[in-house]
Amino acid sequence: MPNYQLIIEYDGTDFNGWGKQPGHRTVHEELEIAFGRIFNTPVNIICAGRTDKGVHATSQSVTVELPTITPEKLILRLNSLLPDDISVKNVRLAEGLDARKSAKYKTYTYIIDNSQERSALWRNRSWHVPEHLNLSKMKAAAKFLQAKRDYSAFDSQNTVFDYKTVDLKEIKVSKHLGFVKIELTADHFLYKMVRKMVSEIVEIGKGNKTVQELKATILSKDCSKTIKPAPAHGLYLTKVTY
Repeated sequence: MPNYQLIIEYDGTDFNGWGKQPGHRTVHEELEIAFGRIFNTPVNIICAGRTDKGVHATSQSVTVELPTITPEKLILRLNSLLPDDISVKNVRLAEGLDARKSAKYKTYTYIIDNSQERSALWRNRSWHVPEHLNLSKMKAAAKFLQAKRDYSAFDSQNTVFDYKTVDLKEIKVSKHLGFVKIELTADHFLYKMVRKMVSEIVEIGKGNKTVQELKATILSKDCSKTIKPAPAHGLYLTKVTY
């Protein structure tokens, strides 16, 4: 059967993450239901990266083998069946592509609302941090983190596997109209790594921590040394590079 790639956008607020979980609403399950209504047969849906509860995506990449259908017809059928908090943005034939295994880099973007008063409209789509943030210090922290090294300290548990070495290709910190944006691109990410890094960068921006202390945390390779991850609702999967 032909192999299709889909680029999917979703608001993660009301989802318990990507992966199927009995008794919980997930993005994978909603897609599976829609495919089932179109083709009346089970399909194997592969995504580039499984997002956690509350995490959003503007460009989640999915591959799936399906009975022959034109991309134009498939996108129309899916969007007519999917709930309002999921939208298929693009569909193409992609023979040989595996959304997860073929991915070279993934980019996640974290949005911080740095205004004094919290926003009603952005409450589920950003992290409200009203304190002053020193952008220069945050950029210095980002520059230090931008490297290929063992990032065990930013994992969710203390285990020893080769995948703990991450090629963190780029971290960009910017600010526009009261919102701070942190973009991270790597070959892969450890569980909750992005959110932990964001928390560390924010603490440095607040002046509560230094880059030298961050360096010591990384060298410790001990995930208990890192602080609580930033909230999930400020995080977006924004790009998958093949």
